[in-house]
Amino acid sequence: CWMIFILIFVYILQVLSTSPSNEEALFEYPEVDRCTTIVVGAKAGSDGPMCTHTADCLDCDFRLSKVPAMDFEEGLLRPLYLYRGQYPATVSYNRGTTWHPSNLEGTPEQVQAWGQESTIVGHIPQVKHTYALYESGYGIMNEHQVAIGESTCASKFWAAPVTAGGFARIEVREMSKIALERCTTARDAVQMMGNLATEYGFYAADWSGGDSSKGEGGEALTVVDKKEAWVFHVLADDTGKSAVWVAQRLDPAHVAVVANQFIIKEVDPASDKFLYSANLWEVAERNGLWSKEKGLLNFLCTYSPRRAHPTYTIRRVWRVLSLVAPSLQLPAVTDPYMLDYPFSVKAERVLTPQDLMDIQRDHYEGTPFDLTKGVAAGPYGDPNRFDVAPQPADNLTLVDVIQGSYERSISLFRTSYSFVAVCREVPDHLALLWFSQYAPSSSSYAPFYVAAEFVPVPYSRGSLYKYDSSVSFWNFLAAGNYAARCYKYAMKEVQALQVQLMASSVSALASTESRVLSLLQEDPYSPASNEAVIRLLTQFTNKQATEIVSAWRGLLPQLITKFHDGYIAEHLDTPSLVMKRLFYPKWWLDLTGYWKNAAVIGPDVILFDSNPAGSEATYSYGAMCTAVLVTAMTSIALTALAGSYFVRFRDREPKLSLNSRKFGYVAIHNV
Repeated sequence: CWMIFILIFVYILQVLSTSPSNEEALFEYPEVDRCTTIVVGAKAGSDGPMCTHTADCLDCDFRLSKVPAMDFEEGLLRPLYLYRGQYPATVSYNRGTTWHPSNLEGTPEQVQAWGQESTIVGHIPQVKHTYALYESGYGIMNEHQVAIGESTCASKFWAAPVTAGGFARIEVREMSKIALERCTTARDAVQMMGNLATEYGFYAADWSGGDSSKGEGGEALTVVDKKEAWVFHVLADDTGKSAVWVAQRLDPAHVAVVANQFIIKEVDPASDKFLYSANLWEVAERNGLWSKEKGLLNFLCTYSPRRAHPTYTIRRVWRVLSLVAPSLQLPAVTDPYMLDYPFSVKAERVLTPQDLMDIQRDHYEGTPFDLTKGVAAGPYGDPNRFDVAPQPADNLTLVDVIQGSYERSISLFRTSYSFVAVCREVPDHLALLWFSQYAPSSSSYAPFYVAAEFVPVPYSRGSLYKYDSSVSFWNFLAAGNYAARCYKYAMKEVQALQVQLMASSVSALASTESRVLSLLQEDPYSPASNEAVIRLLTQFTNKQATEIVSAWRGLLPQLITKFHDGYIAEHLDTPSLVMKRLFYPKWWLDLTGYWKNAAVIGPDVILFDSNPAGSEATYSYGAMCTAVLVTAMTSIALTALAGSYFVRFRDREPKLSLNSRKFGYVAIHNV
């Protein structure tokens, strides 16, 4: 008995004496892989349905891969690769040149550790023919204009893969790629992904346990083709061996957005707008999450936990819906499940791909949540708010710092890549993806045709292990990081380049597509015409990507030349340049104690510019006379004051200031 008592006592002491480091072990770094995806219906888009994705991951592989169409012998198996976000996300001999082992860049030790093929957690039967597609961290778009965007969502259930002691064999990355390999419509893609999840077991992007796994336990995909747009939700079931999923079709004139939280609410089994797993109600009822007496099952409330900081999701959803349907005047402040927000809104104007790019570059500018304003933005309006981390010097643990939060913008500095996929009523040769890397606000979107034979080299190479100016991601990052130092000034240069490059791409795209359509009209079934089209689209894609990367490579030295050391260099094309001073706004001077160092005013004190000859100021004769008059009057007043002081205190003993003897100062005696 005494031994049992001692063991219990020791255990209690261990619990009570949990150190900050142990306490932090219960809290993984939050919000490290969170994405935003927007979906647009056929009538709301200028060319048809569209979907977007900002892959907001701090350490993920940013490369783009073109997986060619392939034929297989009957009876073969397709491997299911274990999820990996970091470089290399995929290593395979059979998924294009980007993922090929020969494209790995690193030390011999790194390359050996990465191996010749990604970890396999299972297999599924291979089909005879798979379609060509673009993929990166997830499947993106295939040759039949089926496209998929992604956003990780919190869920009440999560599961681990078989390699980590679980039962599941597939997660959303592989599901999205398989769907694009095999499907020609969005509806078929949704159904296939749902079937894969329930049959092979769905595991989370994080299987470390606790809140981290719940935070990334579910997934939302936006799935579009030339006619329809869908939102798909999936999570593990309560056994860890299967999955629960639901999908809702978007009204053609509507827009929806997912920002790391499920958005499908009441599921009506009688409506043809919904697809779902057969166990949707059974799992909920078995776990006391729903009962028939409650009416229609609300998928969001049933399967999604609440966030400690719900504005992380709410604000992005509010912003997107408010931009496309401003007359609704949706409240920016709402409940954690956004129950007063609709699943989707009717777009009040037709949206172009450029409109979606602009939305993805948003930091809530012009709203009460504008991240370019306030103390945290600094004197020059930097909207970036870095990820949380413990601050030992201030005795702040991770648990401490996650008690607060900043607004989470749509455009994020830690974005690996982003895109706008456009599904149009045109020949599938023209399946078009607008793709970029790094933060959308500090990058340009390049047009990529799925029919192009290969991904331009700057977009298929590189990693976070090493800066490389030949890699597109690093050119965007370098210019974006430097521009952030004086954001409200330097970003004008960045935005001007974005506008210029987009105008050039759109113009060149229209010309190229006109030539493609002419070739296809002349002889649509000729192998020669098909080869000519592919060659033309490959050349166009490569040329556009090369020009964009070159322009951004040149932007960084331009920014350094024009904005440095608190100056803006102007008139750089003239014989005499002007160095304009940035200085700081008054509110920043007030905040930082600038006025504590008060100026000394007196008859023998001069007020001067440190370099009058180089000053940017200009003076009129009247202003100069006014300045002279004010100075003269000030001098007279100060002289009178000094005289009064002299008369009053001339008979007193001289006094030394503190420490004056130490520095060899001598008191001046009265005369």
